[in-house]
Amino acid sequence: MSPTPSCSSWQRVAISPWIWVPLGTAMPLLAAGAIALAVHKLFLFASLGPSAALIVHLPTQPSARPYNVFVGHALGFASGCAFVFAFGIAYAPSVFSVHELSWARIGAAVISVFVASALELGLRANHPPAASTTLLVALGSLHPTWSDAGAVFGGVMTVMTVAELLRCARMATVAR
Repeated sequence: MSPTPSCSSWQRVAISPWIWVPLGTAMPLLAAGAIALAVHKLFLFASLGPSAALIVHLPTQPSARPYNVFVGHALGFASGCAFVFAFGIAYAPSVFSVHELSWARIGAAVISVFVASALELGLRANHPPAASTTLLVALGSLHPTWSDAGAVFGGVMTVMTVAELLRCARMATVAR
């Protein structure tokens, strides 16, 4: 897959970064939040903010490509799920609710981030914000359930799509 974004044949429209960066980062999160309220699912979670910011701040970087965003979060979620099951903590309370960290949570966090990062490299799908999704699962904020998987992928798809549309809208076609 080419590391260049799909709008690479387009040219930037002059929009002040003081307007573009905050707007381009916030709008995908607003969309995810609005959908979350409408469907009563957690489509807005911590790792989506860094993803939106990366797409806006570094739109030509390979890690900002939709492929990288989607695959990175998918690997992170799957890896986190695999290791919370492996460590027997899949249904244990979140560290954020009990305010206590166990060696099992530390092990699941470290190994799942290690594995997800290695898989991202192998699939040429590096997306650093996805490590946050991995940690959200390993630390118990997201659970290894179909419901949470759907919410994660719904949120990722929403943010990725809106950010990509905004990025492309910021461009103007080169002379026709």
